[in-house]
Amino acid sequence: MPRTQMHTAVQPARKRKKHSVSYYVEQFIFILMAAFVLYPLFFVLLTSLKTNTDVILNPFGISTFEPMNYITAWYTGRVGSYLLNSVITTLVTLFFQMIIIVLASYAFGKLKPWGGGVLFSLLLMTMFVTSEMTTVPNYVTVRDMGLMGTRWSLIIPYTASGLTMGTYILTNYVRGLPKELDEAARIDGAGIFKILWNVDLPLITPALATLVIFNFNGVWSEFYWALIVIKDEALKTLPLGLINFQSQFTSDYGVLTAGLVILTVPVVIVYLFFSQYFIAGISAGAVKG
Repeated sequence: MPRTQMHTAVQPARKRKKHSVSYYVEQFIFILMAAFVLYPLFFVLLTSLKTNTDVILNPFGISTFEPMNYITAWYTGRVGSYLLNSVITTLVTLFFQMIIIVLASYAFGKLKPWGGGVLFSLLLMTMFVTSEMTTVPNYVTVRDMGLMGTRWSLIIPYTASGLTMGTYILTNYVRGLPKELDEAARIDGAGIFKILWNVDLPLITPALATLVIFNFNGVWSEFYWALIVIKDEALKTLPLGLINFQSQFTSDYGVLTAGLVILTVPVVIVYLFFSQYFIAGISAGAVKG
């Protein structure tokens, strides 16, 4: 039989490839898990587009379409102002966190200064210190620095709170990078910062993306510390502002859930944007070292 005919005869056989029963069971379980995760998000989104009467009489369906809920939440509920405060606070915090984490991790993972192992161990010990234990010391420090009631009273503690875990993950990742690239760059006359910027930083992008997702979610949704230090309505972040929003629109579920959707959307966008690096970063950071 000619090769062309043999190739044609083999193709249908490949298309008729059968999957085992376990394959279909796994797919069913994955679909079921996805439904459990996505349904609450879908329910909140559905509720945000309904009138208050429709929410009460038809909670699991939709017979009305009310996009004005978002406009009411944005302007009347001042969600737009709260959102801007959260964006500014989160972006500035992430900027400082990533700079400090990258420099510290590069020092612990590559430069390995004298006493670095002891300092790294002391850093890991701070993981056992909870945020509730540092509330009073942080409050006294911020008060004595004259920062109470300002954005810096949020940014500085937020920056410090995300350094330990981020440095731990990235240090383990940096330790697994090939040393030959650094040696080649050093032979070409590159200094420490040039090697970090041009050689190592592109390689640690997956781990950085993972840290951005975790730290963004932590800063964006933080409520406890903001409730203590921020009293000015013009500086309240979105989670804190939604408390006043909730009291204002307690009986208007459509407007209230519209505010919750606005709070959730940035987290979903950040995760989708960095999701391609998420699995690689968290796996490498946890295993290497």
